[in-house]
Amino acid sequence: MRWPAKLRCWRQFSMGKWFMRMWMHILTTPVSTVENRAYGGHAARLSINPGRRGLKPRLRSLCRVSLQQMCWYACAFFIAYCGIAQAQVAEHYAHGMRAMKLGLYAEAATAFQHVLQLNPQHAEAYCELGAAYRLQDKTNDAADAYRHALSLMASPKTHGVAHVCLARIYHSQGKFAEAEKHAQNAVSLLPKSAEPFLRLGDVYVQRGKLTAAQRAYQKAIALDVSLAEGYHGAGRVAFMENRLEAAVRFYQKAIELAPYHVESHYNLAITYRKLKRMAAARTQLASFRRMKTYQEQTHRYRRMLQERPTALEPRMQLAEAHLEVGNNEEAIRTYQIAAALHPESLPLYHNLGGLYMQNGQFSEAIAAFQRVLQLNDSDAEAYLHLGWLHARQRKFADAVAYLQTAIQKDVTLTPAYYGLAESYVQQGKRADAVEIYQALTRLHPTDAQAWLRLGVLHLKLEKFEEAVNAFERAIAADENAVDAYNNLAWLYASRGEELPRAARLAERAVTLGENAARLDTLAYVYYRQGEYVKAEQTIGRAIALAPNNSAYRTRLKEIREAKKQ
Repeated sequence: MRWPAKLRCWRQFSMGKWFMRMWMHILTTPVSTVENRAYGGHAARLSINPGRRGLKPRLRSLCRVSLQQMCWYACAFFIAYCGIAQAQVAEHYAHGMRAMKLGLYAEAATAFQHVLQLNPQHAEAYCELGAAYRLQDKTNDAADAYRHALSLMASPKTHGVAHVCLARIYHSQGKFAEAEKHAQNAVSLLPKSAEPFLRLGDVYVQRGKLTAAQRAYQKAIALDVSLAEGYHGAGRVAFMENRLEAAVRFYQKAIELAPYHVESHYNLAITYRKLKRMAAARTQLASFRRMKTYQEQTHRYRRMLQERPTALEPRMQLAEAHLEVGNNEEAIRTYQIAAALHPESLPLYHNLGGLYMQNGQFSEAIAAFQRVLQLNDSDAEAYLHLGWLHARQRKFADAVAYLQTAIQKDVTLTPAYYGLAESYVQQGKRADAVEIYQALTRLHPTDAQAWLRLGVLHLKLEKFEEAVNAFERAIAADENAVDAYNNLAWLYASRGEELPRAARLAERAVTLGENAARLDTLAYVYYRQGEYVKAEQTIGRAIALAPNNSAYRTRLKEIREAKKQ
């Protein structure tokens, strides 16, 4: 008999089997038989011979109804009991999966063991238990778990995963015949998954079956074009077959997809050396050494975390190691796990928010900094970052509110002034922006950039004297303030004032950093001075740098017309 799905997982319980056998037998047995068995066979005789002492028909009917009700009550109780235990299985399984995501592999293994105590037929739990053991370097225990999964009824996907993992374990143990068998089984069960073909290719390489290995790797790549290991394997085969140019292409693609894979860097360097490309080989070896150092660092911190999985310091060090090589994705993942384990740590959320900002994940960054404020509502930098993020999303009213609060919390927080002023500019509130920059220049009188921005705002408000003063203060604060030189030169030339000084200022700006806009300013100054030859030559240089700028061509036309007169 095949039990209903809701009851199937409880067949292993001795009490459950006993209940089920007894009550299913009662429910499927005729009532007269039940009565005979219940009353030692006397009930049937009493009903046949009414003259003898026995149960009256009405009483017998009542007993019969009560017995049937008892049967149904017992079954209902058993179903409820099964439901409770099934919920416990689901709870332990979910707990194990959460622990796996957090890197708490010993805790995960314990959770999956609880699942298997409740339901020894749970093949998926054996697979996850195997993964938890493997990530603790308990490969023999992992192999046992995967073999248990294969001994149970399960979906092709579950069995396929078990075969893949066993192929990987046996490959690492040098048992290549066993690895090949499991990889082939995985391929047959998971024909649309890339990893079984990848594992099969790895085994074929070890067994010298290079043609078969190349086919397996090509199939893996066809199924998943982003599979860096597939390109790496194909590169190994090409190198072993002395197809060096093909090996270079495969290794380059592997590094493009997985920039931190040490072996790909090393193998590419060796391939370059064999091709006599010594400069490329040296460059690649330098990359290999850097990745090797990174790998050793991360391995050391992970070993520390195996011993102390909830410790904060090694996890922070691991994140910093990822950041040193620019592996932001792994750094974010590491900080996320740390934050889940230490939800009250402010630095974690600051670091996580900053990384989200770098990656352009603004919604996630906002959530991280809002968490900072939940922990400490006096954190000025969190308000600053939230203001910047909202401004980036063009939510300027919200940005202004956050930035004003940041300044209230810390009046020395210079970036908050810049952010607030520019948010006002975006809202068209230039006068308010001027007030903010004036406050900033009072706080930091030598901030050349603040004076420069203040001068530009005065120009737009047509407050020329104030603009001149601001640009002069910017130059006094920083003698290399190239935009201050350029803007002041333009201002003088446009008003026809201080033209010799305007020429010196514009020439200084071009000397500090030549670009089309500064050459245009210098050409305009020469034009206002009547030095048309110099003006024509200078605007020609600007056009060469920005040939599609129509304003420069208009300027050239004006200069030439003035030159003719």
